[in-house]
Amino acid sequence: MNTNSNSYTMMFAVAICVVMSTVLAFLANALEPTQKAAAEFDRQKNVMMAAGLIQPGDARSQEELQALFAERVTEVTIDVTTGEPLAGTPEEVAAARKSDPKRYRVVGTVTKPDGSVDAIILPISGKGLWSTLYGYLALEADRNHVKGIQFYKHGETPGLGGEVENPAWTALWKGKEIRDANGQIAITIKKGKVDEKVPAEKAHYVDGLSGATITSKGVQTFVRADLKAFDKYLSRGK
Repeated sequence: MNTNSNSYTMMFAVAICVVMSTVLAFLANALEPTQKAAAEFDRQKNVMMAAGLIQPGDARSQEELQALFAERVTEVTIDVTTGEPLAGTPEEVAAARKSDPKRYRVVGTVTKPDGSVDAIILPISGKGLWSTLYGYLALEADRNHVKGIQFYKHGETPGLGGEVENPAWTALWKGKEIRDANGQIAITIKKGKVDEKVPAEKAHYVDGLSGATITSKGVQTFVRADLKAFDKYLSRGK
């Protein structure tokens, strides 16, 4: 065969594409369980960071952290329209979550060593400026004071909206009350600095992200929306 002909060149290119596609497909299938396990471990760490069980950069091994999660965190799928846990086999519950992820959502309860409730973990997500942000909001046992917040996935601008991950900013949420005296969702991200002399701001407001007004507004909007969605669940435990 003439190796300089167009047909040879095309056949060679097609063969290379077929081989590479086969190799990539094989690697994707082979690595899928490992990737899923890594993603689940990362999720567990973010739940524990939101709850204050661990701090960023915790030096303990993966086995130790997974054991801590299993010991202290219990997760259950709830129907947000009723606030009640969803009954059924694990397969049925997983199918329900897949069919309507806004209605059937996983919440967590963190317990202290003595078995009492330490925190309630709620998944939060919504639009920022450039992306959908995903995270966890932890509430104290009173279901009104914020224990912590953690974002683990987003595509916001580094140094601006990406500061949602900054521990210095997430620490500002701790102790804030999600509801006002009338029971209305009042958590607010202020444009600028919170005035601690104003009671409402001291109780419910968090400093805005500098240079990231749209991201800040987006976070406020979806955190409030998710808290309203979980209202029946949160009220059920009081």
